[in-house]
Amino acid sequence: MIRSQPHAHLDCVQLLRAVAAVAVVTHHIRLFGNGAWGVDLFFVISGFIMCYVTENSGRSFFAKRIIRVVPLYWAGTLAVFCIALVYPSLLDHTTADFVDLLKSLFFIPFKKGHLTVPVLFLGWTLNYEMFFYLIFSLSMAVNHKRRAVVASVLLVAIVFAGQWVPDHPVPFRFFSRPIILEFAFGMICYELFTSTARHRMRNRSIASRLLWTLAGAIFIVCMLLATNFSPFEEPVIQWGVFAALSFYCVLCGLSGVILPVWVVAIGDASYSLYLFHTFVIQLFTKFTGAFSGTGALAYFMAVMVIVLCCVMSVLSYKYLERPLTEFLRRRFVDRAVATDAGVQCPASEK
Repeated sequence: MIRSQPHAHLDCVQLLRAVAAVAVVTHHIRLFGNGAWGVDLFFVISGFIMCYVTENSGRSFFAKRIIRVVPLYWAGTLAVFCIALVYPSLLDHTTADFVDLLKSLFFIPFKKGHLTVPVLFLGWTLNYEMFFYLIFSLSMAVNHKRRAVVASVLLVAIVFAGQWVPDHPVPFRFFSRPIILEFAFGMICYELFTSTARHRMRNRSIASRLLWTLAGAIFIVCMLLATNFSPFEEPVIQWGVFAALSFYCVLCGLSGVILPVWVVAIGDASYSLYLFHTFVIQLFTKFTGAFSGTGALAYFMAVMVIVLCCVMSVLSYKYLERPLTEFLRRRFVDRAVATDAGVQCPASEK
């Protein structure tokens, strides 16, 4: 089924979010171990979506992103810190260090062993996300219409500065890694997608859509079959290129197509799935002893835990993430907009 509205909710983006999140889940199951490319796909999607949602207005952009990202991340970070405080034996390397906790909560990178990861180790990607949101906000302030160009130029300049400035501190070294260019790849996808809208409307045959979607799937398979990728090693730009190509092809092939509800649900819950799947995997492993071998049973258990992670993330999204986000948006963003517009709040809400 095809949507007729040109700016309808893009189910295909939710599909790719689901693919990216499930890829990361498989990366943390020892039987698979090659799904880190999901991070690159997430960054490309983020670059596209930030342009997409600010097409008409960037009002309260940074506040909305904080509300979307911070509460759930803080909940996960504090949960890990409490475990480190009460049951440190359950964790491998994380300790209950209050300085590390504060740095983690406020997205300040620091070294932990040979890696630069926060208390909730998956939060290293959120450091990049928040950094990109800051760059994007500045870009909109400079020139809203050319925000993608300005943000891309800033990202490239930061990467070049990181390569040429010697002995820089950990935060600068972290934020100047070439992986941040993947946000620019997503913004390029947005510019291409919007500039070719009329052409696509004239050529929306099923055959054309199938070819675009097939090409996107092939690029995903290319990442899936690679075995020598680590997000903490350079170079990673080649994976960003594959992620961008797969994203753009699927976008062209499936934009406007209404996908199954369960696919969209997992995409909606991809943030919860990304943040909390390691908790589910660890608990599942401790209670079942799964993944101890490589036979059919181990792979069956792996599929079971992936399904369980998806179910738990959908429940988290429905009963925690979405209600909390909507409450905070009403409390801090919508009310501020109403106040700026001169709208009086009801007495019961003051």
